[in-house]
Amino acid sequence: MKIIFCFLFVLPYLFLPLNAKPSVSVQDSSSGLIDSVFVVDSIMIVGNTSTKDFVIKREMSLQPGSVIVKELLQYDQSRIYSLGLFNQVSIYVQPTTDNKANLIIEVSERWFVFPFPVIGIKDRDWKKLYYGAGLLHSNFRGRNEKLYAMFVLGYDPSGEIWYRNPFLSGDGSYSLDAKIAYSKIKNKSVSAQLAGNNFTEQHIYTTLGLGKRFGVHHMLWLTGGFEYVGVSEFKQGRTISEKGIDRFPFLGASYTYDTRDLIEYPSSGTFTRFAVTKFGLPSSDLDLVRYATDLRQFIPLRSNFSISGRLFTNFVAGSSTPSYNRVYFGYTERIRGHFKEVTEGENLFGLSTELHYQLFEPVFIQMKFLPSEFSILKFGMVAAAFGDAGTVWFRGKRFALNNFKRGYGIGLHFLLPYSMILRADYAWNESRRGEFIFDLGSSF
Repeated sequence: MKIIFCFLFVLPYLFLPLNAKPSVSVQDSSSGLIDSVFVVDSIMIVGNTSTKDFVIKREMSLQPGSVIVKELLQYDQSRIYSLGLFNQVSIYVQPTTDNKANLIIEVSERWFVFPFPVIGIKDRDWKKLYYGAGLLHSNFRGRNEKLYAMFVLGYDPSGEIWYRNPFLSGDGSYSLDAKIAYSKIKNKSVSAQLAGNNFTEQHIYTTLGLGKRFGVHHMLWLTGGFEYVGVSEFKQGRTISEKGIDRFPFLGASYTYDTRDLIEYPSSGTFTRFAVTKFGLPSSDLDLVRYATDLRQFIPLRSNFSISGRLFTNFVAGSSTPSYNRVYFGYTERIRGHFKEVTEGENLFGLSTELHYQLFEPVFIQMKFLPSEFSILKFGMVAAAFGDAGTVWFRGKRFALNNFKRGYGIGLHFLLPYSMILRADYAWNESRRGEFIFDLGSSF
């Protein structure tokens, strides 16, 4: 259903004017600006009937006293759009003296409250249909706070309530994140499925996180919580406890460095994340530590080309790993060319690269007959070539290059309204066996 929904957004491509002007670029008032002539006098924001000014200003690298250059204007424009609160963002430069100028930020707000139906397929398998309903407020109190509640029935029923406040402190340097969730899922372990008598897991999960932001690009999170895991039938490896129930606290820390220009589909910048999570207390019960790394680099090239790369790892140390704490390719992480193949291990290592060519720069189409929150719709199209590789392995086994699964291919990526991305890819594996892939979101 999600895919069908997205195709409805693709239809307007048929009506795109061939000479449509890319509205995401800096507007005329700044396009003729000579770099380093003006410094910022003041920042004014218009069009934000709900969103507070400080939410927008926090994303900007240009502040009063900064030298105005085109590169930073475009960067700030993309950062504000990446908040996911606006259909369109424009920045105008208004000279006030010979060496000072005001920055005028014009935004068009999206719809923020979404009661929504939930229907989809789990793990890209049409036999795993789920359905339900949810409610999202993406800009509670105009402070970019997120309120989210959802329940799902059908395959792997679940429910969760989530709240995030990026302005726990008045200057936005501290954030709060809280979640409570329940899920009943069918076991994902391939080895357990092959052994027959598959089982279900019940998870009850609550977490509380405190984040500290350093400037525009650095973020540190400390997270703690408690999890209950029960299996329908105990066997060795499903839980640590022979009662078939594991109860354990967890504590984690993560650091993120993010200079990406556009979060939904970046073309320049760096994303780096290191995370350490301790599961359980030192004892004969669950006593694990997971170390995760995610490194991404996006480099613009000439003539509408850009290239990107990603390296990601997830390693474990400590006691034995129950099946619910293992890592996989074939669920959240996938290797194109082996898209539907599930491989299981305790450790994971992956690489990915993509070359992009922008066929249509993003344009914004006005549809005045729609409510204002839906009247400005963004569309763009990118051609891509990609390559993926990765492996998972159990402790005691060797990390070996000849165990890597590899894939490569080409695709078309559609940039849609409300920060949605639809990808239509064709991938080959090492044996040149091909497969079509339709997926949502950028690959990384």
